[in-house]
Amino acid sequence: MEKAKNNSQKEKFDSFYALSLVGQVGFNVAIPLLIFTGGGVLLDKQFGTKPTYTLVGLVVGLVVSFFSLYQLLKPFLTKKGK
Repeated sequence: MEKAKNNSQKEKFDSFYALSLVGQVGFNVAIPLLIFTGGGVLLDKQFGTKPTYTLVGLVVGLVVSFFSLYQLLKPFLTKKGK
């Protein structure tokens, strides 16, 4: 009985851990993209260079997002046998 209860608690923990990881991945992609692309839009409005800074902000946001995702998911990418 005790073992079944422990398995149930572990499954709940694993489910919540997976949901929290999905949330972190979403924020690690969305926040840098919004900040850098939004900054690019503002700079384009201020200097009158329509797509230039927006595209630069988008590229920088993508690079920051992928680096952040890599740092977050690095423990899952390494082999368990090492």
